[in-house]
Amino acid sequence: MRTPDYILDQIRIRYDNNWRDWLVSPPDALSFSLTPPTAHTIARNADAVATWLRAWQEWAHDHPTVHMRTVTRRTLIGTQQVYTHVDLHSVDSLVTLIPALEERWYTATQRYSDTSVLGVPQEQLKPYLAQIVALDDYDFSLLIRIAQWFIKNPKSGLTIRQVPVPGLHTKWLARHRSLVLALLGLPQLSEADDCDDVDVRDLDALGLRPLPTSIDIILTDPEDQQSLSGLRHIRAPLAEIAGLRLRPRQILVIENKQSALPVPDWPGVVVIHSLGNFLDALVAIPWIACAQAWYWGDLDRAGFTLLSRARTRLPGLTSVLMDRDTLSQHIDLAVIDPTGRIDPPDSTLTIAEREALAALTHEAGQLRLEQERIPWNYVNKILDKVLRGPGR
Repeated sequence: MRTPDYILDQIRIRYDNNWRDWLVSPPDALSFSLTPPTAHTIARNADAVATWLRAWQEWAHDHPTVHMRTVTRRTLIGTQQVYTHVDLHSVDSLVTLIPALEERWYTATQRYSDTSVLGVPQEQLKPYLAQIVALDDYDFSLLIRIAQWFIKNPKSGLTIRQVPVPGLHTKWLARHRSLVLALLGLPQLSEADDCDDVDVRDLDALGLRPLPTSIDIILTDPEDQQSLSGLRHIRAPLAEIAGLRLRPRQILVIENKQSALPVPDWPGVVVIHSLGNFLDALVAIPWIACAQAWYWGDLDRAGFTLLSRARTRLPGLTSVLMDRDTLSQHIDLAVIDPTGRIDPPDSTLTIAEREALAALTHEAGQLRLEQERIPWNYVNKILDKVLRGPGR
C-alpha cells in the first residue's frame, strides 16, 4: 500500500525522466498505482488499512483537482471501497502537486514555445532542453536574439564582435555554441562548451570569419633585426610572419612568453613562442622548413602533449630542457599538477621523452615543472650549447 509521500516521489521521478518528451508530445493522462490492499489484507489488517484510507482521504481533500480511482473489495468482514490509482488529466495538473515542479514546468513550456517558433525540428531540440531551461533569463533572452539574428544573416562574413546583438561576445558564444547551433538546426562539429574560444568550424557554420591569427616571434639575429629597422619582438598575423624574408639557421619554439623574453641574441636563430595548440603555424611558415627546429616546453603532461603534436607537424623537431636530467636537478622547484584531464600525447615522443614523462608521476600526483622556474643560468648554458653547436 503506497502512501501519499511515496506517490509524490514517483511523480518527481516520472517528471525528471519524461518532461522533455511531454514538451514535444503531451500525454493524454497520467496514472499512479497505489497497490491497494487485497481482500485478504483488509480482513487481516483492518486497522492498518483504515489508517491508510484516512491518509488518502485527507490527501484527496487537500487536492480536489486529482481524481482518485476506487474499487470495491468483498471481504469476510463485509465490503470495503479502497483507492487504487491517482489519475491526472494532464502534466499541468501533475506539477501543481509539487510547487518546485510547477515552476520548472512553467519555465520549460515557456522556453520551449519561444524556441519552437524558430522552426527547429522538435527531436533535434530535445537533447538541449535541459541546458535551455537551466539558463538564467538574461542568457535565454540573449540566446533567442542571437539565433534570430543568425537566421536572418546566415552568411554575414562578420567577426563575432561585429555581430550587432548587444551582449554577444566571444566567451559567451564559446560557452553556449551548442545551443546556438541547435536552435539554427546546424550540426555540432566541435567539442563541448568548455573553452573561451570558438572553433573555426563553428564560425564557418555560423557564417562568421575568424580574426587573423597572430604569431609571436623574437629575432635574436642582429642582422635580422637590422633588416627590419631594429625590431626584435614581433607580433603579427600568421600570413605576415610567413611572408618575412628570413633564412634562420635554427628555430627555437618556446611554450611560454615568460621563458622566451630573456633569450639573448644568437646569430641565425629565430624564437617562436606562445603558440599553444596552434601548431599548424609550424607548417604554414615556409622559412621554418629550412631550419633546424628545437622545442622547449613545460616539464608536465600538457607540455609533452604539445611537444608530440609539434613533432607530428615537424618530424625533425628536437626537444631541449625536457629530459629527466633537467627534472631531477630541479625537482625541488616542481609542484603537483592541478590540471585535470590531459589529452594523451601523439606517438611521436622519443624513448627519452617518454621516460621523462613517466618520471613526472609522484605519489601525491603528477608533477609539473614550469619552464620559467628553471634558473636562467642553467637554461642559458643548455640553449647556448645546442644553438651554437660544437666548436662555436
